[in-house]
Amino acid sequence: MIGLHTTERDGWIWLSVDGALHHDTAGQLQRRLDDLADEGRVRVVLDVRPGATVDFDALVTLVLSRNRLRREGGELLLRAPRADLNRLLELTGLTDLIEVV
Repeated sequence: MIGLHTTERDGWIWLSVDGALHHDTAGQLQRRLDDLADEGRVRVVLDVRPGATVDFDALVTLVLSRNRLRREGGELLLRAPRADLNRLLELTGLTDLIEVV
């Protein structure tokens, strides 16, 4: 189980993630991002907390969600990822798809 906390700032939805994003929890994140898109809230900053971890399944979720949000006129940004997450984005070639702020 992961913790997902939502706030709104300057027209952006900030979705904070606490816990491990992996095969078993990626679906929970996907459902939350889909719910936001269904509500028309398509500008999302995913704030990955320092203690959170991310695996390949979670990256797939991020790419799919980012693509949906962009199709609907929005964007998905990633905030303050740890150095290992930055490295994972580089190794998978996703730095061009997922903007880190």
